[in-house]
Amino acid sequence: MQRFCESIRVAAVFSPGTRVKPVWFEWRRQRHAVTRWPYFWKDNLGGATRLHFAVCDDSNLYEIVYDTSDQNWTLVGVEEQ
Repeated sequence: MQRFCESIRVAAVFSPGTRVKPVWFEWRRQRHAVTRWPYFWKDNLGGATRLHFAVCDDSNLYEIVYDTSDQNWTLVGVEEQ
């Protein structure tokens, strides 16, 4: 997996509680539609909770992270299929 730390734009559905479902994200001026969400996990960094998502488009697997303290999304990894 290639590692990154790049800010991205994400469209996500926020449901009651802590449910978050990314629908698409833009990275390097290209929109990627999320077709599968194989993994989800949480961790803490300082006082912030971070929500990690392993998501797939039609081609690749991506790890994206939502930081609940500043409400920003980051792409942290890409595995090309």
